[in-house]
Parts: sequence; structure tokens; C-alpha cells
Amino acid sequence: MKIKLVISDLDQTILDTLNRFFRVFNKTLNFYCSMQVDWKTFLEKYKKDKLDNIVSSIAPLDKFWDKFLEIYDDESFTYDKVIDGVKEALSQLKNEGLKIIVVTGRKSRKERVWENLRYHRLDVYIDDVYTVLDVDNQEFRFSKKEIILKVLNDYSYKREEAVFVGDYRYDMLSGKKAGVLTIGVLTGHEDRKTLFEYGADLVIKSMAQLPKIIKDMERE
Repeated sequence: MKIKLVISDLDQTILDTLNRFFRVFNKTLNFYCSMQVDWKTFLEKYKKDKLDNIVSSIAPLDKFWDKFLEIYDDESFTYDKVIDGVKEALSQLKNEGLKIIVVTGRKSRKERVWENLRYHRLDVYIDDVYTVLDVDNQEFRFSKKEIILKVLNDYSYKREEAVFVGDYRYDMLSGKKAGVLTIGVLTGHEDRKTLFEYGADLVIKSMAQLPKIIKDMERE
């Protein structure tokens, strides 16, 4: 069946926001104690999804990450960068008639996400935005399953008409649980093996390759 809908994660899939993540992680650590981590330590733990090992000694995990998301929403996005080739890919997908919806685990008002997209001149390619504030998450922490299902329901698309793109292991699990074709990208520093283990149907270098992947699938 023809793909009609692209549901895409935002951070590390469309935008490189890792520096913002680092700044906010340290600000959240500072909220609970005077501890800070250097970039090298942060990146090493981030790549292995081991930041909780740092957090668990200073605060309950859920409280820490809730505070992190609160601070993250207020942090400047002017240093975020559009990942190479993504703007062109979004333009091509839009020109080919696909609906493009951004979903994010940020606890943000939609307008705040739109501000971020407008700043980087990506808003013209996006049809809608959903955040975790739009759903009651009954799944695991960082799950986007409920958001994906809400998008499908709100726009009356079948699961087989949609593709979900993300960079994180729990993005893959979210897409799998939602029953949609799930594509992992390597721009979030996860390795290919991990993305497949958590449910990716395909793994590509970046979202820049997505238009070709969708065309190839439709030829099969």
C-alpha cells in the first residue's frame, strides 16, 4: 500500500539538539546538587543510554527527567541545527503529497515546538505537531506509542499507510507497539544493532534518505 503519512520524531531525527540536551542535563543536575558532567562523560553515557547511572545517585529518575523536560522547554533553541539533508528530504516528501507530522517527547505546548520549527524554517513542511501533553501515556517512560496512535486516529490513516521515523531505541519500541512501519536513523548516536533489537523494520543513515526509501518500498 502507498505510504501517505510520515510521523517523525524531532530531536536528533530532524534537529540536532544534543548540545541543548547536554546543557539542560547539567542544569537539572545542578537543581538537585552541585554536580556537573563534562562533555566527554556525557556523550559516552548518552550513546550507551546510561545517563540514568549518573542520575540515580542524586534523585528519583521520574522526578529528575520531569524536571529535565521542564527546563528543556525553556532552554534556547537558537543553537540547534537542522541535520544535513533533512530540509531537502522534507521538501521532497511534501512535494510528493505526503502528510508530515512531528511528534516529540517534550513536555511542550505545541506553539513552543512551532516556534522551534519556524526559527529553522522547517514549519512550511510540517502539517501538525504533537507532544506528550496531547496524550495520557500509559506505556513506558519516553514512549511515543500513544502519540502515534492519536495521529493515526485524528487523521484517519490506516497503520499500513504510515511510517514512523526516530533515532532512539524507545522510538523503535514505540513504533513497533503502535503497529506502524518503523525506521531508525543513526543521527541520534544509537547503533544499528540496538535499533533493530528494539523493533526497527529498517535503519538508515539519516532522514535525508527517507524519500528514496519510501519510493523503493512502493515499487515492491
